[in-house]
Amino acid sequence: MTKLIFIEGVSGVGKSTMVQTLTKELTALGYKVKSYLEGDYTNPIDFYHTAYFTKHEFNKLCSEYSCYRELINANTIHLDDIRLIRYSNGKKYIFEEPLLSTLSESEFCYHPKKIIPIDKYISIYTKIWNNFQNSLTNVFDFIIFDGSLLHHPLNDMINNYHITGKQTVPYIVALLNSLELSEKFIFYLKTDNISKQLKIARKKRKQSKPTTRQIEFWESRFKDEMIVLNSIYNKYQILDISDNGWDLAKKEILYTIHYNLKCQ
Repeated sequence: MTKLIFIEGVSGVGKSTMVQTLTKELTALGYKVKSYLEGDYTNPIDFYHTAYFTKHEFNKLCSEYSCYRELINANTIHLDDIRLIRYSNGKKYIFEEPLLSTLSESEFCYHPKKIIPIDKYISIYTKIWNNFQNSLTNVFDFIIFDGSLLHHPLNDMINNYHITGKQTVPYIVALLNSLELSEKFIFYLKTDNISKQLKIARKKRKQSKPTTRQIEFWESRFKDEMIVLNSIYNKYQILDISDNGWDLAKKEILYTIHYNLKCQ
């Protein structure tokens, strides 16, 4: 059965790099691996530039923009009476104006202008995760996700609904329960100095130095994520990447995976 690996941690700790490295090393060992980096619009359990419509609104949209009907349907997730339309592929927008503005006005989770109730939001998310669970086959030995369990969902919930990390716990539990039939590994990359790590990461990305406010935000987020982790699941590992500990963290992840497979 396909095993799911979640790589988590605050901004700058190397989640994407770890996902890419694990994908390469597990593939070299003969495993079939699929991975989703942050921002990948094909991610089956995460959303980037996705518009939210009811079935009625969706039908009206397709009627109004009938020339785009086929393209709209090709980028739509159908879920009960809800329609989620992905309008960017991560590199460019899929649709042209004025349809693009109509879709962005109905953004589902990234700074949405029309915020749906949080219970509705998490209900949609959990159904998507449950559908993903039901669709799993043995095509891949591992599927690796970059920040799809804590990083992105917590961004949405904390920013859009102004709730605390502790208040997000039941919602993250609901997501995990949707995947109860899958074996899951959660690896959390941490650093003792978030400010230093963030400065290093942003320099490598050729971005401006983090502001005091940004540093304080991620220090606060780390505390929130620790609260969530300690409340939701007993099968996770916190790996310290401080003081050149990144390679050691990688080895620890691979060891954990190999040990688990050996014990089965």
